[in-house]
Amino acid sequence: MKKLLNITKKVDNINWKVTDKELRYIDLSSVNTGNKRIEATELITKANAPSRAKQIVKSKDIIFGTTRPMQERLALIPDYLDNQVCSTGYCVLRSDKEIVKEKWIYYNLLKTDFYKYVELNQKGASYPAISDSEIKNYKIPIPPLHVQQHVVSILDKFDTLVNDIKEGLPKEIEQRQKQYEYWRECLLNFPR
Repeated sequence: MKKLLNITKKVDNINWKVTDKELRYIDLSSVNTGNKRIEATELITKANAPSRAKQIVKSKDIIFGTTRPMQERLALIPDYLDNQVCSTGYCVLRSDKEIVKEKWIYYNLLKTDFYKYVELNQKGASYPAISDSEIKNYKIPIPPLHVQQHVVSILDKFDTLVNDIKEGLPKEIEQRQKQYEYWRECLLNFPR
């Protein structure tokens, strides 16, 4: 078991004074807590950057919302958001690739044990929060990289299956509803 602190790398902050770029900003409402994906970002510049828009994220970084942490705002940074910025309301975890796979960390943070740890270590009643340092003190098992990759590939398949079902099920229900309505009309329409 190793602390996240010992298997992750430092994340840089942006210096808005010397940056003229337009960047995508991941705020606390950007993460869909259901499918754990980033769904909405905002284009910002130094002229309109919120004070919390500071952390530079890289592809495959893991972000976890530290304010109201039991809302489970957890996501993996997709490739298209590489070198963009996120709110300081997130703890950004960048894996040390020589020790741990990104998705190994990600899947470990989806576990019930992690949320029990968060619940025990968050502070505040009406506006609970957990510090980045407290998140980084959480320990996860670290098997060899090839074992991590094998487990991650299995979990990826389950994740894809579950998300396909979640997206496909409403369409299937809608089609069955239309089919039902069609047959109801056919069966109840008698010649007069």
